[in-house]
Amino acid sequence: MLGISALALYHLGVTFLTNSPANTVSAKFATPISKWVYPWFEQNWRLFAPNPMSQNFTIETRAATDCYRSVTPWYNLSQMDYDAISHNPFPGHTEQNELRRAWTDGYSATHDQSDVGDSGRSEMMRQYLVNIALERIRPLSGKDGVPANAIADIEFRVSTSDIPPPDAPEQMKQALQPAVHIIPWRQISADTVSYGCPNGSVAP
Repeated sequence: MLGISALALYHLGVTFLTNSPANTVSAKFATPISKWVYPWFEQNWRLFAPNPMSQNFTIETRAATDCYRSVTPWYNLSQMDYDAISHNPFPGHTEQNELRRAWTDGYSATHDQSDVGDSGRSEMMRQYLVNIALERIRPLSGKDGVPANAIADIEFRVSTSDIPPPDAPEQMKQALQPAVHIIPWRQISADTVSYGCPNGSVAP
């Protein structure tokens, strides 16, 4: 019982330091605090300055064999998460945050609007997003003409919509159009082997 009480007090203390404004204690113990809180206890707000999400993201992807001989339809990765969360009283962290964090804090934070990396972490973040997508579409791509072990290239389509304030007029809500960003076709990894494409092979 004493151990459980101590663990509960530790958790409350670490959670408080995570959500409170930056201070000497949270700076000194930043590493152990992060290891305890993330990814399982992440919260998208701060104790004295709430900061909820202001945008919705829809992330889609499609895959192709070498030289784009076969291409899958678009798979809605975000919808897969929504379906897993819907009516689930205990949704997992993966369904709630993995894809969103890979995009907002990973890829888009390390690439410019032309998809050019701007830091040493850029390629790692891109590969992280690719790996998440591959894990989800490989069980599906075979029936769409692209066997899982034949996927060579991948493309992303990200739609971003601003979330209007609750009291916004209906006309304003309807006027908000999503911004669509395409991350062009690229090989799924630097180790992907291409056997040479015939002249005229272009991305769809």
